[in-house]
Amino acid sequence: MNRFLQNYFGFNREQRNGLLVLLFVSFTLLVIRAVYPLTIKPDKDIILLNLPLYERMLDEKSDEETPESSIKLFFFNPNTVSYEQLLQLGFKEKNAQTFLKYRSKGATFKQKTDLQKVYGISPELYEKLEPYILIPNDKKSSEDSKQIAVQRQQKKLELNSADSLQLLELKGIGPSFTKRILKYRSILGGYVSVEQLKEVYGFDEELFERVKPYVEVNASLVKKIKINSDDFKTVNKHPYISYELCKIIFDWRRKTVITETNLKDILNDEVLYNKLLPYLAFE
Repeated sequence: MNRFLQNYFGFNREQRNGLLVLLFVSFTLLVIRAVYPLTIKPDKDIILLNLPLYERMLDEKSDEETPESSIKLFFFNPNTVSYEQLLQLGFKEKNAQTFLKYRSKGATFKQKTDLQKVYGISPELYEKLEPYILIPNDKKSSEDSKQIAVQRQQKKLELNSADSLQLLELKGIGPSFTKRILKYRSILGGYVSVEQLKEVYGFDEELFERVKPYVEVNASLVKKIKINSDDFKTVNKHPYISYELCKIIFDWRRKTVITETNLKDILNDEVLYNKLLPYLAFE
């Protein structure tokens, strides 16, 4: 190395030695830098006291109260209510977990006021939940629940905006009928008459008469078909329009604009015309 430095760079002995020392030190530092991190073992007991700001924000957000718009109050048995149902009732995630942990230790709710023993249930939350707590063999709980049901049924339920929990409160309407009512509403685009409930599969006259006094419809919420511009699949999807009728409609569309007047000629069925008209837009 000395001869190479002397021949090609003209370094004297002192310069050569200095350069060699510098190269040795640099090489040593590079080796240390590469090897040292491999010798460090993570300490599992390290606690991060200063979380980044966005992590703190996420933690704070998770502790926020459930938004009022997402709270759905319904009758529930505190001895069987699920985690998801607790969240719907307005519990925070941590409070719902605490509730279930309290119950898993063998605690049983024998009366409504027992809920106040659970850590995290504020007086405000308990006040909201109290009318909806339903505990078997608790006479007061059953009477209160019946009273709430009567009060709710005095105010008619609007079928085009009702959710599954509201439908379940109707006498005689269980999970199966609730699902069918909502599904048929979606296919129709909405109900224009309470009488259409009888078109729901299995909905007989007896059940209809039982439910009829407690429901109503807002026809302005109905989603209409644009009969002159929507595609074949969209038009044919409506339960009142058969495949053959849809073909006839599109044959007419190729010739002229469909109006309320010539629609009568296309359908050639007064009853069907009156049923279908509220679901059509002619613009």
